[in-house]
Amino acid sequence: MDDLEFRRRIYADPNTTDKDMLAAIKGDSDKAALKSSLQQLDGKLLQAVKVPVPDDLAHKLIWQQATGEFNRHKRRSRWFIAMAASVAFMAGVTGTMVFNQAPADIGTEALAHMRYAEIETPHSGIEVNMQQVNAKLAGFGGTFSQSIGDVAVANYCHLNRQQTLHLILNTDQGKMSVFVMPHNDSNPVPPAFADEKYHGESWSLQNASIMVVGDKGADLNPLVEKVKSSISFSA
Repeated sequence: MDDLEFRRRIYADPNTTDKDMLAAIKGDSDKAALKSSLQQLDGKLLQAVKVPVPDDLAHKLIWQQATGEFNRHKRRSRWFIAMAASVAFMAGVTGTMVFNQAPADIGTEALAHMRYAEIETPHSGIEVNMQQVNAKLAGFGGTFSQSIGDVAVANYCHLNRQQTLHLILNTDQGKMSVFVMPHNDSNPVPPAFADEKYHGESWSLQNASIMVVGDKGADLNPLVEKVKSSISFSA
């Protein structure tokens, strides 16, 4: 083996165990010295690129992504609210609230967002997993202990100027929405509400109010029970 061929191969792989390379090294101290120095350099390079990764790096990256997305939605929130109000007006949503004479503002806006969900969902091509959902829910101090179903969209929105997490799910009974918003005594949520196309149920926890909304004839109870059994909030 000539010197040029040896150098070409030893630079390509300082740790080579090819028999002809080992034979060349055994018979030439200069070649052995070159191999040793290249192996040391290779080891130093490998050590340099071994940067320890923090255990919580994945959560930090997801949280940064969720925060950035919320800021983008915040900038567009005025347009979303205006569109939702327009749809609600055209559909005759106002005045359709029922049950217990509860304030209609939050429920009405939730129904309007259901109509907006029909526009948003087809344009959402990113798969959503529960880790991403929990990263967004963490802003409210909450978490899901297990999956609540096929979440197609997880976005921040505003209901009556209240920051809210809006989850859109694909279910056997069509698309349903789960709204999670911080509990606010001055901004109560009706226990039940409906219009000519959708109906919803809500309940309040110490830290949050939660609404589940679906088509008029859909049975909301399976999703309600899933959410109730898996959602929790830190004290």
